[in-house]
Amino acid sequence: MTNKSIPLFKVFMPDGIGKKMEETLYSGYIAEGKKTSEFQERVAGFIDNPRVALVNSGTTALQIAYHISKVGAGDEVISTPLTSIATNVPILHMGAKPIWADVDPMTGISDIKDIEKLINKKTKAIVILHKDGDIGNLHEFVALAEHYKLPLIEDAAHAFGASYAGQKIGNHGDFICFSFQAIKHNTTGDGGALACKYEDDYDFAKKLKWFGVDHDKIAGRNPWMDDIKIPGYKGNMNDIASTIGIEQIKNIEWIIERFHANGEYYSRLLNDIPGVTVLRRNPSAYSSYWTYTFLSEKRDALTSNLNDLGIGAALVHPRNDIWSIFSESKRELPNVDYFTSRELSIPSGWWVEKEDVEMICDRIRQFHNN
Repeated sequence: MTNKSIPLFKVFMPDGIGKKMEETLYSGYIAEGKKTSEFQERVAGFIDNPRVALVNSGTTALQIAYHISKVGAGDEVISTPLTSIATNVPILHMGAKPIWADVDPMTGISDIKDIEKLINKKTKAIVILHKDGDIGNLHEFVALAEHYKLPLIEDAAHAFGASYAGQKIGNHGDFICFSFQAIKHNTTGDGGALACKYEDDYDFAKKLKWFGVDHDKIAGRNPWMDDIKIPGYKGNMNDIASTIGIEQIKNIEWIIERFHANGEYYSRLLNDIPGVTVLRRNPSAYSSYWTYTFLSEKRDALTSNLNDLGIGAALVHPRNDIWSIFSESKRELPNVDYFTSRELSIPSGWWVEKEDVEMICDRIRQFHNN
């Protein structure tokens, strides 16, 4: 065993948050109110996009993005199986079918050439995952979507605080979906945000998240006396979650810097170990390294070895196409086969010290050299 346990994920909670929570809980107002408005402004300021709608989960953000993209029965959405189930289940709920794009075997990110081959008259949207905080050639995805007049939806659940070409994630595609679930960089316990490129989509998103009513415009009056023209969801964030988010985001800069620094250090230490492949990461991007992911020719045995030593290591998201709910989407994906049989994630977060990275890399080196 190591001298301490190093978990794959660990929730950060700032000092003094209990007092802030108590103030909210006894304020007499815990629904979507002033705290949610404040947190929404802070998120918008952080990503430098004013068109941000807070929601109760990253999954809801995706659901609304698919809805605004007019995904419906019989349609297709090009997606990836190398993601959380949350990316793809909302596609099924819209009555549509996810079409799996193969991945780049050196990144695990969707292969743009395969995406283009899959586009047809049934295609209603393209969704890409910023896998584990890594960003692909985002300008190419944007250009492809614009060429075919398709909305580009970014699943940025792992990428809050990441950037591309000097601009924060949240400003490139048509819709950018963030998660503030328990183990994300910035947590609200559970929650999410949808950032939009266009004002009309943003206005629509605000209505969809709360029964078809724009909560920002009720101004103290009874909104239920007005006509409701679209059936929305119950997907808003509340002031309890937002209070957590406000205190969290005050610390987000140094938290992301720690994730990033640890990830970069892993890459330097692991790049010459036989049987280990360091992923190719985009020099135009700043990864948020939600986990540090690499490929191991002895993945399953290495995972057990690291776990026995008290080091959190796992395949975080099994490929979605193994599950019966996606049986109609089955297709040959040779690069997914290659990547998912070798993929391993290890801890990269704020709780990981420099000497922890060195120790973990030493253990991986020793294992692969035996």
